[in-house]
Amino acid sequence: MNMANILIVDDDKIILEQLSKYVKNNFYKILLASNGKTALKIFDKEKIDILLIDVKLPDINGLDLLQKIKEKNRHCEVIITTGFGSLEVAIESLKKGAIDYIEKPVDLEELTTAIGRAIEKLLEKKELLYKNTILVIDDDNWVVQYLKQFLEKEGYKVFTANCGRDGVNILENNKVEVIITDILMEGMDGIEVLQKAKSLYNDIECIMITAHDDQNLAVKSLRAGAFDYIIKDGNLEKMLLSVEKAIEKVNLCRNRLYRNREQKITSEIISKLNEKLEKKIEERSQELNQTQTQLFQTSKLATLGEMSAGLAHEMNQPLGGIVLITKNLQKLMERGELTEEEIDKKLKDINECVRRMSKIIQHIRTFARQDTLKFISVDINKTIDSALSLLGEQLRLREIEIVKEFSDNLPDVTGEPYQIEQVWINLIANARVAVDEKQKKNKENLLYIKDYKKKIIINTIYNKKLKKVQMIISDNGMGMKEEVSTKAFEPFFTTKEVGKATGLGLAISYGIIESHKGKIEIESREGEGTSISVLL
Repeated sequence: MNMANILIVDDDKIILEQLSKYVKNNFYKILLASNGKTALKIFDKEKIDILLIDVKLPDINGLDLLQKIKEKNRHCEVIITTGFGSLEVAIESLKKGAIDYIEKPVDLEELTTAIGRAIEKLLEKKELLYKNTILVIDDDNWVVQYLKQFLEKEGYKVFTANCGRDGVNILENNKVEVIITDILMEGMDGIEVLQKAKSLYNDIECIMITAHDDQNLAVKSLRAGAFDYIIKDGNLEKMLLSVEKAIEKVNLCRNRLYRNREQKITSEIISKLNEKLEKKIEERSQELNQTQTQLFQTSKLATLGEMSAGLAHEMNQPLGGIVLITKNLQKLMERGELTEEEIDKKLKDINECVRRMSKIIQHIRTFARQDTLKFISVDINKTIDSALSLLGEQLRLREIEIVKEFSDNLPDVTGEPYQIEQVWINLIANARVAVDEKQKKNKENLLYIKDYKKKIIINTIYNKKLKKVQMIISDNGMGMKEEVSTKAFEPFFTTKEVGKATGLGLAISYGIIESHKGKIEIESREGEGTSISVLL
């Protein structure tokens, strides 16, 4: 079996001696160094698994030694000890790769937990061959040897003793996980051994064995903290099952200790970092707000880019009308049929076309403009109509039916109108993609639906119970799997091919609604469609 080699580095001889005495047991081979130079020499000669390093050494800072060790072997686990009690030292040691830090005077239970966590990490990386350890105590040597032979074949490391006092001596010098002891022995009986073991270790279990089927002894043993009580009847499978369950309990106990230690370390570090972060957040809040504004702006410009074909068609319509009107005026003039009444009518038509183009351009300019947020009273129905005016041609060309089910007399909401409009554009654009994709799959016979017609339904209602305005946009498109819909609002998450989308549309929409103290939720069924609800 490969034991874990532990190197303890401390310039205090008494601490070095005491830590060595405490740590030394069946699992570990202990090496000692009183300074960094000696520690590095030992490290170069021996395969060291775990280092216990004091921060303040006579020749080198413990954190610098930690860094040198990690450069030589990043898999070596390091535990830092410090008498300064400085959380900054702890954080720095963890940043440099230490698995734990312990303040002096060293709490031996914390040290045991730290070493246990280090062993756990090494076992995960399969750098140690580990055997669970069992101590068998019985005044009948035949029973002891019989159980030893059986348990070693099962892969356990087995210690043996023929009396309680010898068993306790083994416990004091070796790490044992499960004790199998006869309850009735001369001198120190099994219950006394159990009580001594529990005073030495938290992570140890005891199985009582006896040749006498005495219920009173069984109850007494279990009340004292025994894991199990077994009659000596030669049933080794029963014994093996009990040992396996006891070791499982020991491992659960250790895991709880390790996770609690990790939680404590994390909590302490987070608390300290939060103090620093609060100051940084305050300093950078303006910068972050600016970045958010830029991100919103980028999204708006990207949206306009996607809509460019539809917008061009919107502009071409009135331009085409003006061209036809001017040609008609020319022909009437050539024929001498141009009257003042006809001129007046044609000029009005041209003016209407110009007004229509001007309205489109003004809307685009206002939507694209980068302003500071101005929260005002907003009519939700109007913002949806504005969004549809920008997307309308795209939807018409794709033969997507838009059903508007708007409630009349909706109260206004407080918000930034063009940000809210951007949300509707993002949601409608996503619905457009979903119905297009379903039609495509339908044509490819991957999803056959007879007489499939693309449809997007937009509802607005006043939720009296919540006292909020609600907008619901539903489509009969592809829908999403549950694992996709749960990630839909995550930044850069997209199911489209690389380069086809940024994955920011829904994330930005979520951010906008959050900044308006609203709520956005998604419901979707694969193959049936998606419904997104927004409360403002």
